[in-house]
Amino acid sequence: LKPCWLKSHSRGGWQRIRHEAAAMSFSYSPSFFQHFPKYHAPHLKPGQEHVDPLDTLKPQCLVHCSSWLSEYNQCVTRISMRTDGKGDCKGQFEELTMCQDHCIAHEIFGHMK
Repeated sequence: LKPCWLKSHSRGGWQRIRHEAAAMSFSYSPSFFQHFPKYHAPHLKPGQEHVDPLDTLKPQCLVHCSSWLSEYNQCVTRISMRTDGKGDCKGQFEELTMCQDHCIAHEIFGHMK
């Protein structure tokens, strides 16, 4: 490590002091997180895998939000036909995801154990 020089006010005057930069005391290595055992939920039997309820709720809620989905698909079709490369469907996508999130929020707690 390279030393750095700092000026410090001491007894009415400035003086130069040498300061060594300290080494980090923790690891930033990505391999640090690869040695933990896989989490196994206590309510599941050994060998039984956890099924994410979102995987079943997202398609169901997408059916519930079919009007927003069709509006988003129409926008995508409109934008893909443009040749100038302008425009996007962020607004329609945002409305679709808000509708889907709202539907999921009402249903998700029924799947909690």
